[in-house]
Amino acid sequence: MKKTINFLLITAVLMFSAVAMAQSTVSGTILEAGSNIPLPGANIIEKGTSNGVTSDFDGNFTIKTNETSGELVITFIGYNSETIPFSGDVALGNIVLESSQVGLEEVQIIASVAVDR
Repeated sequence: MKKTINFLLITAVLMFSAVAMAQSTVSGTILEAGSNIPLPGANIIEKGTSNGVTSDFDGNFTIKTNETSGELVITFIGYNSETIPFSGDVALGNIVLESSQVGLEEVQIIASVAVDR
């Protein structure tokens, strides 16, 4: 009986240690291309999951990933998204997002009916 309990205990410890080791911490800073201004509120999502964080006021982020390796998708409104690979606990440093050159065309407003007041 004692050997069975020891075996189950060792098996449970090994399972939990494998789950704990299948995680990593990735950090970095999101900057705008050209001016190197931090982008607060950028979205950082682990690709293929719903695990994500946003960058702070200085553009810094830290995410605990579910896997030890994979890809991070970084998006910010008005900028092109970036996909960055990671492996293990890593500091990615500065990640630069370029502006998406979406131009707006002029808008014309034409009155079709004149209203007499």
